[in-house]
Amino acid sequence: MKKTDDKELAFRRNLKLHLISNPNYFGNLKDLDLPDLPDPKVKIVGNTNFEELTCVGHNPASDILAAIVEIKRPNGYSGDSCTDGSREYVRFYLDYGDGTWIDHGLASFDAHDLGFDEDLCYAVSLRIDPKKRRCCDRKPVLPRVLAILSWNVAPPPNAPAWAPIWGNRLVRDIQIAPRHSFLCTLIDVLDGPCIEKLTPHALAMLKEQLASMDIPKAPPAPLEKLLKKVEKGDRLGQMRAVYPQVMKLASDNTDIAAAQALAALPKLGIDLSKFDDFILKPNFNTTYEELHCVGLDRDAENLHGVIEIKRKAGYAGDLCDDGSREYIAFYLDFGSGWEYQGTTFVDVHDIDEIPDGGLWYQAQLPVNLEKHKKEWCKAGKARIRGILSWASPPPANQPNHVPHWGNREDCRIELRPLPRGVPEGELTPFIESIGSMPVDRINALGFANGDNIGGTLTADESPFGGVIRIAGQVAFPSSNNLEYRVMVKGPSDAVHKPWTKSFDVTVFTVIGPFLSISTVNQVANGDWFEYIPQAGPVFRSVAGNLLAPFTAAEEGLHSVYIEVREAGGAVPLAGSSPEHFFIDNTRPVVDVEITSGAGNCGKFTIGDQITGTFSMADLHSRSLSLSVTPQAEASGGLLAFTSRAPAAPLPVPAPGATASNSLSHAALTLDTTGASGTWSLDTTAMDPCGYNIRIHGEDRTIVNSGFIGWEATDIEGFCLDNPEA
Repeated sequence: MKKTDDKELAFRRNLKLHLISNPNYFGNLKDLDLPDLPDPKVKIVGNTNFEELTCVGHNPASDILAAIVEIKRPNGYSGDSCTDGSREYVRFYLDYGDGTWIDHGLASFDAHDLGFDEDLCYAVSLRIDPKKRRCCDRKPVLPRVLAILSWNVAPPPNAPAWAPIWGNRLVRDIQIAPRHSFLCTLIDVLDGPCIEKLTPHALAMLKEQLASMDIPKAPPAPLEKLLKKVEKGDRLGQMRAVYPQVMKLASDNTDIAAAQALAALPKLGIDLSKFDDFILKPNFNTTYEELHCVGLDRDAENLHGVIEIKRKAGYAGDLCDDGSREYIAFYLDFGSGWEYQGTTFVDVHDIDEIPDGGLWYQAQLPVNLEKHKKEWCKAGKARIRGILSWASPPPANQPNHVPHWGNREDCRIELRPLPRGVPEGELTPFIESIGSMPVDRINALGFANGDNIGGTLTADESPFGGVIRIAGQVAFPSSNNLEYRVMVKGPSDAVHKPWTKSFDVTVFTVIGPFLSISTVNQVANGDWFEYIPQAGPVFRSVAGNLLAPFTAAEEGLHSVYIEVREAGGAVPLAGSSPEHFFIDNTRPVVDVEITSGAGNCGKFTIGDQITGTFSMADLHSRSLSLSVTPQAEASGGLLAFTSRAPAAPLPVPAPGATASNSLSHAALTLDTTGASGTWSLDTTAMDPCGYNIRIHGEDRTIVNSGFIGWEATDIEGFCLDNPEA
């Protein structure tokens, strides 16, 4: 790590004060073409002295995007491990080929002043919902990814041109998993005239179910098909095509299929003896693939590796074939030598349309770092190594293995401390998050503040609603035969009661060099659920450390704790401290009315000043907005709030604003139980048309553990005609 400059540190310490005084203080907004933008006081744009986004990759099978961020300095991150520190944000955009960047969401992690001399590699990940898929036998979907890293200032949504002050931008190309051909055939049929009697809603649901079906495993591509893609005289390409079969036969001389495939090689003019040097003397060949970055996602406790695929062929078949696997074996060194953690993989294929910069993939592996963590406030570190090997997994417990195809990549990672109140080495159940919010960011009244786990949302005195995912662990379990129960107390309950509703969890199982993913239905045995995570020769973990998805029967303040026991035991071994959360399952009540002229559903003339009333009521209001639709025809109108109760400053549209400034849209930010008042619409520059005036209200509730805001809308219609008519 480099020595920190005191002047830069001062700017970072006072970042938010500078931005309050001048949002363009550092000059990073110059490319946004904002009106009346103040001049910068100092120019700091895209500074990577403290942190840098180094890799972005995607896993087509899981639709997970991952980014690796390198932390370069020992300080400059707003506090040590005993504090909240600061946040490193990454926002992801995808361009599906039409030049339009679509915002796919935000992820983040906290960074601290750790005083370490080495650079540290962090991973953040986000599951996306791709906006485009095609059949495997059609043109592949290869979107570009734009990732924007920004320290302590979240990149604003839907602003791909935004530049960070500290941080950087990175563009890479990825591949989206295709639909299987039989699914595409069915969807094509559904679009035909034979199903005209289906309602649009039923048709949409049927298409969605078909698109989400598991894709049957494709067959391996015949060796003859693979060799046809190899140019004449390309010995490396020939070796690549036959390598998987050679390795299968080398590891199992009874593999009849591999032997038969290789027996046909002389007829194809290929002499295997010429490949002896390659097979016997592996030497990190990165002609086809290369591991560029490794890191740790501390929130999910997953190790990540990002791989570049460089060639259009050489991956054992196209998207309709089985393809091949890029394996990554992970090792960690906690101070006494490399320890094997397991092997993961990502499937890859031949893709003729591969971009010049290659395609970028990621693979991840869950790990259990508990026994290496220190007590609260004391962060640790470890070395991380990833070994990439194509088509055959690297052997276990060989940290210096040299693969035939692939390479090694090293870095260092931070080991976050044990949770507050968890002593080293002592069996301790604890709840780590409620509704995706860390429990230390939920106050005694049950309201959340700050970023959630993964940094995908920011709470502001937020209650919880819908499905509330309760996550936690049993630190230092005494055996692999434990059970736990979730005890919940609602506002009208005298005591805590067990929550026993069954649910599904995603389970990762690592046995030697093999990672498998399965869905397990958790069914209570009486009041108790099986505690699935276990260590030892078989490592099992539950995605998100999910203990229970809870749905409340009543609103108000709740509390929850967990207990653990030996399976079938009569007495709990230990229990966690109770945690509080406030339930709000009520949507806002909103109303909009037209009170001038002919009123609701009335007829007006271009040039009229239409007026009306609005209201929103909700115990935890966040925002409300008014808009006129259709927006294109209404874009010349001037919509404004004219009064508000409780009294507060009203937003005023800028003079001379254009359609891009959303003249037909007005918004209020709320921190009360609602608002009401009046509005006006100047129709002078609007087109003749039938219109709706629409109110949209949102509250501050964390809904279904994934997003902010119960929503509600109301509309009234009106007609606008030419004066001559």
